[in-house]
Amino acid sequence: MKPQSGSKAGDVASDYLSAGGDLSEDLGRVLRQSPAFGEAHLRMATLALVDGELSRKTREFILLAANLNATHLNIEAAREHLRRAKAAGAGDEELIEVIQCASLVGVHAVVVGLGPLQRLAPVDLSRELTPSEERLKRSFEERRGYWSSQWDQLLRLGSDYFAAVLEFSAAPAASGALSALDREYVYMAFDCSPTHMFEPGLELHMRNALELGATPADLLAVLKLVSGIGFEAATAGYRLLAEVNSPPAG
Repeated sequence: MKPQSGSKAGDVASDYLSAGGDLSEDLGRVLRQSPAFGEAHLRMATLALVDGELSRKTREFILLAANLNATHLNIEAAREHLRRAKAAGAGDEELIEVIQCASLVGVHAVVVGLGPLQRLAPVDLSRELTPSEERLKRSFEERRGYWSSQWDQLLRLGSDYFAAVLEFSAAPAASGALSALDREYVYMAFDCSPTHMFEPGLELHMRNALELGATPADLLAVLKLVSGIGFEAATAGYRLLAEVNSPPAG
């Protein structure tokens, strides 16, 4: 249900719940202590839950990936989105693939480091690939569905490690549990996360999603959903403040 733009303050929480949101104890504390601030968040969160044409299950996949990957790792929130995804009809094979996809974020430590490494110790990118390197490149394109110039350097620096990265990064999709489009949304989820902000990967997976039939509104819906993890500063911070102000007796 789309929230009405002129909703009264008392209706904001109702709109959020109708859209599929959950009023946790921590969120309730923020709303009680800072209603204007909390309600402003709920308006954004409600729109994130209803904008675009994403299914409830897909939205939970996105939120699971955003919370579970190493740049955020909110176990409590990840557990909740696992539960909600199952309630929306997700099977264990789908959830395992989301978990595996979220695990790929570690490879970005290498990808991000390649830029400064190339500036400090340049690799001759004009060198023709060896036959074995050519086979690895073709395998990557076939199994991952794309090629990016960021891989040219790594392939020339160490084809053994590149081959290992290929096997690791291609493994999640091997099960075929997720649709190709949902998989791109999951990759977007941790690339756009406030705790990661990996723009090269984000643009790549946005492009892939558009080619698979996503609309700009769908892509924006992913960004809106993931932006909500920033509010955890408030939910956790208000809880900590309450604990400090009410120390245990004795």
